[in-house]
Amino acid sequence: MLHVKFKRVGENVSWLVVDRLFRMSIGVVVLGMLARYLGPAQFGLLNYSISLVTIFGAVASLGIEGIVIRELVKAPERKSAILGTAFGLRLLGGVIALSFVFLAAWFSSDGQSFTLLAVVVALAFFPQAFEVIDLWFQKNIQSKYTVLAKSGAVLLGAAVKIGLVLAKAPLILFAGALALDAVFSAVALAVIYHRRGERARNWSVSRAIARNILRDSWPLILSGILVAIYMRVEQVLVMMFFGSESVGIYYAAVRMTELWQFIPGFILASLYPLLVEKRQQDVNIYRQKLQVIFDLLTGFGLVVAVGVTVFGPYVLPLIFGAKFTPAIPILLIMAWMAPITFSGAVRAQYFLIESLTIYHTASALIGIATNVTLAILLMPRYGIRGAAISALAGYFVSAYITSWLFPCLRECAVFQTKGLFVFFRWRATLKALGYRRN
Repeated sequence: MLHVKFKRVGENVSWLVVDRLFRMSIGVVVLGMLARYLGPAQFGLLNYSISLVTIFGAVASLGIEGIVIRELVKAPERKSAILGTAFGLRLLGGVIALSFVFLAAWFSSDGQSFTLLAVVVALAFFPQAFEVIDLWFQKNIQSKYTVLAKSGAVLLGAAVKIGLVLAKAPLILFAGALALDAVFSAVALAVIYHRRGERARNWSVSRAIARNILRDSWPLILSGILVAIYMRVEQVLVMMFFGSESVGIYYAAVRMTELWQFIPGFILASLYPLLVEKRQQDVNIYRQKLQVIFDLLTGFGLVVAVGVTVFGPYVLPLIFGAKFTPAIPILLIMAWMAPITFSGAVRAQYFLIESLTIYHTASALIGIATNVTLAILLMPRYGIRGAAISALAGYFVSAYITSWLFPCLRECAVFQTKGLFVFFRWRATLKALGYRRN
């Protein structure tokens, strides 16, 4: 019989998966409508602004999610000070991130129109500060409440975008709709938090907690920026080499692969508090559980990669339209980022638990160097396919090869390697899960 806490994890993950599938279904419909209405060029310009905002998103979030959950697990009686401090830090991070977005957009574009587009999208940084409420529910393994709240916000946001398409609205209003999504989500979180008997007005700001959070988060902020850069840098290079229409084609493939990236995030959001507890109680059991998580998530990633490879070429034109058919070769390459992405997500939790977050930075730098070098070499010959190959190679090096490069990460490298061969090790994984033959 499974432990009660792991039953709660299963229920929590189920809620999160249902929520994500619901949001993904709505998102695919809306995304297809946007792509068909805007066309590759304008669709590329909008998503190029999203990529630019994403690069500085780590500054706005400060990389504090896992740290806040860890602190809530350790000292639940200080929740008001922890959540209030985290909220204040994220507002400050939003101001700084918005400034960076403005400067980057201003110097990377020929006119003010793109700068305005990027800044409007970046306004989402401020309502996203309310996402600290979600961390409280994650800590208590009660994500069903945020799922219910956010589902309404998703529907409202989708209705706004569909209305803009039907009204044949200009591009800038779609940027505003993206920022409005964050407002809807923030209001929904605040309402559900209040209905659960909690009060945001009781939050307080503690300098001591802020110092502790920032002390542990600064490597995550830096590595988050670097990770965003090497996840998006090839899109910047595509824009520089080939223009906005090629960015639109490239992003269509990227978006198809990103649809499944919710799997590791949601599962790990539920398991992370339990892993922290296991690490404190019994290191051997903690390592066993960690290997199982690497096995399961990497296995999911491999299944996703095969599924996208087989069905993606038929699904992509149905969603985006015939104009986006050139994105199919890109999709077939980038589909194989899934197993490495999933494995890398577990590794990120390992870094956090083991206080090895500094290696995020080193790994990201190596990944960026690999990505940019290969992109410059391959793009003149292979076009945007060269950008996809460089992105895949960069992430493989950053999220896996670097685990072998640094001696203190070799234990994690072994976990990851076993995970990559999970289908040859399925008996060991089932045994670790507690299954026995009758």
